[in-house]
Amino acid sequence: MSDVDASTPSAEEAIAPDIDSDSDAAVETPAAEPAIAPPIQLEAEGDRWWLRLPSAPPVGQEANADGLTWLDLQQSLQQLLQGQENFWDAGAELHLFADSWLLDGRQLEWLSQQLARVDLKLTRITTQRRQTAVAAVSLGLSIEQPITQADPWQRKTSTSPIAAPLYLKRTLRSGAEVRHNGSVIVVGDVNPGSSIVASGDILVWGNLRGIAHAGAAGNSDATIFALSLAATQLRIGDRLARLPSSQSAGYPETAQVIDGQIQIRRADPSGK
Repeated sequence: MSDVDASTPSAEEAIAPDIDSDSDAAVETPAAEPAIAPPIQLEAEGDRWWLRLPSAPPVGQEANADGLTWLDLQQSLQQLLQGQENFWDAGAELHLFADSWLLDGRQLEWLSQQLARVDLKLTRITTQRRQTAVAAVSLGLSIEQPITQADPWQRKTSTSPIAAPLYLKRTLRSGAEVRHNGSVIVVGDVNPGSSIVASGDILVWGNLRGIAHAGAAGNSDATIFALSLAATQLRIGDRLARLPSSQSAGYPETAQVIDGQIQIRRADPSGK
């Protein structure tokens, strides 16, 4: 028998690697990267869809806290909508939550066009910016600015842009709704089928023939004024009144809560 050097590995030993019995536990598998949520959220509620924008940039800046700009949101929306047409019925209504993004008519038109390409119809916008609200109404969209119950002292001293009056220089078409946490001034008509809900007063420099709810946060001292008052329904605070006919008096009128009821009177230029 020939001598074999114990230090020389056999053929099998040379081929097989030296693996520790506990090596499987020592092998590190790469951790799955967390999914990154898109900056724009698209959600469904019944037959209506909601599109939520992330927090807006601070005043005077182009990007928000996450570094997102309007251009980033445009690209995100296009990617989000790509190939999604089968998830909703054609013409489904969409409600945009714009946070405090400052959007002009051109940007809102772009949003509406992108949604229309996939058979979604932009109908309503919730916004904290008055400029965005005015631009939306100019495009015939309904707007909503959350109405909250405020302390009387805060209402008198607040400089919040939401509490300031909302000035709209246009006619509200049928189907349009305006909700604002402050007074609403309309230079134009409020057509039948449209409505205004305000926590403050409502002043219409034209024909008021839709629905008007002033003092929606519980302020029964609010006033509704119109050059021609022929509303289908009036509400002030928690009081409700329906006009007996759609014929106006032919002169400016105001509606106020007097002795617990909504009363309509001829507007007194002297303010008495």
